[in-house]
This record gives sequence, structure tokens and C-alpha cells, in this order.
Amino acid sequence: MRRTLKFFCVAAFALVLSAPARLFAAPVTYNLTLTPSAGSLYGGTGSITFDGAPSASGISDYSVSNGKLIDVAFNIDGQTFTLAGATGDTLVRFLDGQLNDITFAEMIGSSPNRYTLHVTSVYAFYYNDGQAASYGTFTATPVDGPSPVPEPGSLALLGTGFLGASGALYRRLRTARSS
Repeated sequence: MRRTLKFFCVAAFALVLSAPARLFAAPVTYNLTLTPSAGSLYGGTGSITFDGAPSASGISDYSVSNGKLIDVAFNIDGQTFTLAGATGDTLVRFLDGQLNDITFAEMIGSSPNRYTLHVTSVYAFYYNDGQAASYGTFTATPVDGPSPVPEPGSLALLGTGFLGASGALYRRLRTARSS
């Protein structure tokens, strides 16, 4: 019976201690909208996913080489460009918490039906082996989802609940022994 009490105490303590390590490792996703400039034909959509939220001040870089960039995908004119096919190191940069730059390049197909996407602050979409192009800007909107981990207040409430249950169990066992 004391083992049960010890188990509850150890479980509550482990739960409270293990949670803070996971608070900042949650993936963050932004949806992208590619808007063509006047005279350009093709816009599209996309998304970026990376580890951890960008800092509210300064520069936050996410890339394949630093291991923080999880996924990048664009869809323009029925062509899908992804991180798996990117040439060079893809970089997503935030400045003071706002998306500032995406450095990405990928080529799909071969001459004469080749599609190429270059994104650096603005996007350039080349098609028909570079003979025609579409240019524009991109905007990013964070995808709000449920919090992946409980907030510290919820963890404290859960921990005190475990401790309270342990105390009640201890009192019940002590009373049963006395009888």
C-alpha cells in the first residue's frame, strides 16, 4: 500500500518536471499566399513548418542545415514544389517575429516544359523552360491550433490533484491499519 502512495508521488513529480522541456519544441506552421504582380499570370499557396516559435525581437533562422526547418511546400499553376526537391539550403528567416525572407529554389521537369520557383522576399515562377515568368509577393499567416502541451497552470493543478489523491489514499490506508 505504501508502494501505491510512492507511485502517485513519483508520477506527479515526474509529470511536473518533464513538461517544461517540451514547451518550446512544438512545430509551428504558417500558410503562405503567393499574389501575382500586375501583368503576371500565376499565384498560388504554400506552407512552412519549423520547430519552435520565432523570437519577438531579432533574427530567427530556420533551415535544413540547422535542423529547425521541417517542411516547405508551394503550389503554383498545378505544380507542387517541396523541400524534398529543393536545390541548395532552404532558409526561412523571421525578423522581429515577422516572416522576412524565404530562400528556396526547385526545378521540376526538363526542357521545354520546365517549371522553376525561386522565392527570396518576392517569388519568381518560371515556366516553359524560362521563356515566361510570373512574379509577385507572398504573405504568411500563422496556423493557430490547439496548444500542443498544457500550460504551466494546468500542470500545477494536475500535480496538486495527484498530491491530494496521494494524501487521501495515505489517510485511508492509515485508518484501515488502525482498525
